[in-house]
Amino acid sequence: MRIHKRAALAAATALIGSLTLIGAGSVTATAEETAGAAGVALPSASFRDIVVDGVHDRVFVSDPSGGTIVVTDYEGAVVGQITAEEGAAGLVLSADSSRLYVALSTADAIAEIDTATLTETNRYPTGTGTSPQTLAMAGGKLWFGYTIGSSGGIGVLDVASPSPTATPVPSGRYWYYAPTLASSPADPNALVAGEEGVSPATLAVYDTSGSLQKRAERGFSSSPSISYMNDFAVTADGQNIVVAANNPYDHQIVRVSDLSSNGSYSSWQFPNAVAVATDGTVATGADGDFVKTYRPGTTWPALHEYAVNDLQRDGLAWAPDENRLFAITGFSYGSAPTLHVLPDAGKLDTTLSLQSPGTSRKGKALTVTGWLTAAEPLPAGTTVEVTRTDADHPTGTPVGTFPISATTGEFTFTESPRTLGDITYTATYGGDGGHVPATAETTVTITK
Repeated sequence: MRIHKRAALAAATALIGSLTLIGAGSVTATAEETAGAAGVALPSASFRDIVVDGVHDRVFVSDPSGGTIVVTDYEGAVVGQITAEEGAAGLVLSADSSRLYVALSTADAIAEIDTATLTETNRYPTGTGTSPQTLAMAGGKLWFGYTIGSSGGIGVLDVASPSPTATPVPSGRYWYYAPTLASSPADPNALVAGEEGVSPATLAVYDTSGSLQKRAERGFSSSPSISYMNDFAVTADGQNIVVAANNPYDHQIVRVSDLSSNGSYSSWQFPNAVAVATDGTVATGADGDFVKTYRPGTTWPALHEYAVNDLQRDGLAWAPDENRLFAITGFSYGSAPTLHVLPDAGKLDTTLSLQSPGTSRKGKALTVTGWLTAAEPLPAGTTVEVTRTDADHPTGTPVGTFPISATTGEFTFTESPRTLGDITYTATYGGDGGHVPATAETTVTITK
């Protein structure tokens, strides 16, 4: 028996309260991590979708109740608000990020926004009573999921044509509601459609190179049984779909080719969000669990775990640099919609430590040993900068740059301090494209 459950639009975001990097060793929290923990309250009354523009370093968050799109920078600060976007729901960017398309669920139209000027440049009607909800780019065209009366459907808008016209297209199945749509640049002609808020959940894969042709379809009544789907995303290689649903309590993975099961990401309860970075890093989120990130092609262990309270459905999005993850939380506890910036979410944690004697005599050779390690090997030639702070150098002075051992991550340096009192050595690793920066300190008391 099919059970219907219309999923309400997720409304907004609240404070995470505390954001914790699990297993971060001695990594020092950055200013960005502190900002991510506090979050930035948004001037909106509801939430439906979030996308990130890597060309202009902007984040777009739709507010259907307010009919607006809130625009922030990469630190979460609000830089603009696009108004008069009635029922703003699903969002998608053009391939070059020059245009943002917005499904206007209460205006029966799709709006086109210039991302440089943040102004609406075109509006394309989708038909009376269609209520477009979701958007995706595939086959060089814009596809939208819509609802008319008691059923849903898929439509297409050829935005590259001289006179784009939105047209409903036969999809080969009955949709109870507007299907959610997703795609991947790795398979540009594939369009995945899924029905959220019903049991069992259904996914269908289409080819968009010509007319809409179904490749595969499956209702997930068993192996795995999936019900009340909240979100899904296609992996960066175009091979798999990661599904977030109320049941089961894991993010399921199914193959694009035939929608067969292909593993899962561990979650605790109520998975409700998933996002895939351009390099393949996967972020999963659950209303009752952590936001977790995973290296491309792996389902364990988690790269990072962020303790997030009240994550919203569809509430995760990556910046194109794969290192900044954005999360929308809130609403359940009456607080304002809040955007959280989770820095270095696509990088490995690093552990940096220093070891020194507690005391040493003036002018005597003093050796300090340090270690820089990570779950995966650091690149050859990795170095650590060391500075010294003492009574003669209260703002610090350079000690040197030291290479780490390729096998153990160890480094050492020796000094013969001549300033009495406490001296503090600070080691700093600046990070790289795959590893988080780290700092460590040790203090030695110099006596006569």
